[in-house]
Amino acid sequence: MGKKKKKRNNIVKLPRRFRLNVGMPIIIFILIAVYIVFTIAAYARRDQVKFYEVEEGSIVKENTYTGLILREETVVNAQAAGYLNYYIPDGRKTAKGTSVYSIDETGRLQQYLSQHPEELNTLSDGNVAELRAMLSNFNNAYSDLNFRALYDTNASLRAQVMEYSNFNTMAAISSKLADSGIVFNSYASDRSGIVSYTIDGMEAATAAELTASMFDRSQYARTITKSGAQIAADTPVYKLITSDNWQIAFQLSEDDSREFADQKQLRIRFPDNDISTTAAYEQVQGADGADYGILSLSRYLVQFTSQRYVDFEIVTNDVSGLKLPEKSVTTKDFYIIPVSYLQTDEQTGAQGFLREVVSENGTAAEYVSPELYNIDQDYCYIDTTEDTALKAGDYVKSPEGDDHYQIGPTKSLEGVYNINKGYAVFKRIETLERANGYCIVKKGTSYGLSVYDHIVLDAATVNDGQLIYR
Repeated sequence: MGKKKKKRNNIVKLPRRFRLNVGMPIIIFILIAVYIVFTIAAYARRDQVKFYEVEEGSIVKENTYTGLILREETVVNAQAAGYLNYYIPDGRKTAKGTSVYSIDETGRLQQYLSQHPEELNTLSDGNVAELRAMLSNFNNAYSDLNFRALYDTNASLRAQVMEYSNFNTMAAISSKLADSGIVFNSYASDRSGIVSYTIDGMEAATAAELTASMFDRSQYARTITKSGAQIAADTPVYKLITSDNWQIAFQLSEDDSREFADQKQLRIRFPDNDISTTAAYEQVQGADGADYGILSLSRYLVQFTSQRYVDFEIVTNDVSGLKLPEKSVTTKDFYIIPVSYLQTDEQTGAQGFLREVVSENGTAAEYVSPELYNIDQDYCYIDTTEDTALKAGDYVKSPEGDDHYQIGPTKSLEGVYNINKGYAVFKRIETLERANGYCIVKKGTSYGLSVYDHIVLDAATVNDGQLIYR
C-alpha cells in the first residue's frame, strides 16, 4: 500500500475585529438620562433661597380719625308755604341779593310743568360732567367699611339731578310763565356764602359743646330738601356757609393727648379726596369733660360742604432710608469687648486686641484682629463661631495698663443676611420705623448695608455662612 499524502492546512487566521454590541449605546443613554433626571430632581428639591435687592424708600406713619366738621352756618327758613324751586346748585357760592329759591304758593307752576313735560330741559354737558366727577370720587374712595357712604352719595346724586333739571327749566321758561300769568315769589340771600341744601340740626355746634355722642354716626340723620317739594312756612330750605374758615373736631385717646400736647400744627391727609395739607391744632375740653382735638383750616371747604363727618389721617412720622422686608430681619448674638480694649495697628491700620498667651516661658501678649461687626459707644462686637481669633474664656489686655477682660458676655444685634459673595454674611442694621410689612433702616451705617446689596428675603431660611444657590 502506498503512503497517504499529508493534507496541508491552508486556512489563514485573520485578526478578530471588534464588533459593537448593539445594546451598549442604549445602556449608556439610559445612564445619562437617569443622571440628568436625578440632577434635575435634586435641584428641584433643594430649597431655593429668594433674595431682595436693597433700595431706598420711606414709610409715612399715619393715624386715622373720624372728624366732626364745624363751620359758620346759618339755616334759612321758608318765608311762605308752597312748592319749592331752587336757583343755585348745592355747594355753589352766591352773592348777597342773589335769588336762591322761589315758592309757588298756588301750585300753578307745578301744574304747568306736569301739563307741559316738553318744557323740562335735559341736563347740559357741564351738568353731566359734574355728576360723573361725583361718581368717580365715590368710586375711588369707596370702602366696604363705610357702606353708609353709598346711601349718602345716592341721595346727593338724586338731589343734584333734580336741581340741574329745575335750574335749566326755570331759566328757559321764565318768560312763558309770565305770559301765562303764573306768579311765584323769589327769595334772595341777605349775605354772601356757600349754599347747601343739607340740613342736619348741627349747624350751630361749637367746640365747647362737643360730646362723645356727637361722633356716633349711627345716630346721624340729615335732610336734603329737593326742588318741587311742598313745604310749610318756617321750614328750613337751605343753609348758608358764611366763612371760608372751618374746623375739624376729633376724639383724643390718652396717647393722642400726650403725643400732640406740644403741637401747634399737624400734617393731615384726606384719603378720599387725595388732599394733604397742614392745619393749626389745639386741644380743648368738651361739654362732657373729655379732651378733643381741633384742626383749623381756611382751604378746601367747598369739597366738604355736604359732609358733617370726614375721615382723615394725621401724619406723625415720615422716615426715609433703606427699605427692607420685615421678614428679612433677624438677630444674632456676638461677644462684646469694651471699646477701651480696642487698638489700631499703626502700620496697617487694622483694628484688633492684645490676647494673652500663656506658655512655658510665661504670659505674653499677641495681637489679633478678629472681624468686627459693630462698634458702639461701649462695646466692640465679634463673632461667636469657633474659627474666630478670640474665643470664650480668652483674656484680652488693655493697650495701656494692666486691665484684663475675659471673653464671654454676649449681646444681640439686629441685622440681615447679605449674599453678595455667594454665602450668607450677617450685616447689622439700625431700624428707624416699621409699617405694612417693611422697615426703614438707617442709611450709611458702619458695617451695614448699601443700596443694591442683595439680602436673603426670609432670614429664617438660611444659616450664617451658608452657601446660597440662586
